[in-house]
Amino acid sequence: MLALAAANAIGVVLFGTLYAIAGARLLPQLAFTACLLVLFVFMTVVWIRTEARHRGFDPLRRLGRISGGLLLVVVVTPTVVLAPLFWLDEQLPAEAGLRAARGGVMALVLITLVLVVLVNVMGVLVVIARAVVGRRMTGRSVTPPSGRISA
Repeated sequence: MLALAAANAIGVVLFGTLYAIAGARLLPQLAFTACLLVLFVFMTVVWIRTEARHRGFDPLRRLGRISGGLLLVVVVTPTVVLAPLFWLDEQLPAEAGLRAARGGVMALVLITLVLVVLVNVMGVLVVIARAVVGRRMTGRSVTPPSGRISA
């Protein structure tokens, strides 16, 4: 579970960094879209490889590990990012302008969490598809069941 949570946390950091760079207008729209696509595929592959370490477990246990890893990141990320932000906002004077940035930071956290959830969903779909295809491939035989080759 912790390995999947770590993979999800890496996704949060990478997606958040990409969106922050794009939000600062340091990245053209086309480059942002390309980076987002590459990053999404990369994080899905990382997630699949991380989850594959537990391929021998029964499906319910695997689902529990996936859910636990995702839930951990969904709960911890806002706490780690937003709690210090609100505390700091109360400590600084209003002229510092942190209050105006809170909405953007909260939106950034929400967007990154949605993207990480989508990576998990895509990863689960790929794992299921691979299992179905693998089952079909191992179920095929070279000769027909009767032992005769029909023309």
